[in-house]
Amino acid sequence: MADLNFSQLNTALGQTAFSVSGANLTIDLQKLMGESAIALTDQKVAEFLTNLLDVASDAEIAYNANPANTTKLASYASPVSGIPSTDLATGNFYVSSTYSFSSRAPLNKAETTAVTA
Repeated sequence: MADLNFSQLNTALGQTAFSVSGANLTIDLQKLMGESAIALTDQKVAEFLTNLLDVASDAEIAYNANPANTTKLASYASPVSGIPSTDLATGNFYVSSTYSFSSRAPLNKAETTAVTA
């Protein structure tokens, strides 16, 4: 099954945020999120996931644009954003976005090493 690899995420990001050693995946959050330091107690999971899915979406677009890749991916959709709004407490503008991820896997997920939509 076709899927992205971590090298393609680095290419889409334009820098090496993802590295692998054995079974350990390391993600440089400064490169992915612009954070100089992160603690396990920081409330940054939504920011991490949205940045990760943005990079995956960009990598998927590049993958699908390559004519050599005859199997096209449809797992990492771009987010759907609403209209800009104002936070009444702070006066700051924001937009709510919905991210989605689609995959296909056998019922016994232990039988696969990759999933694809």
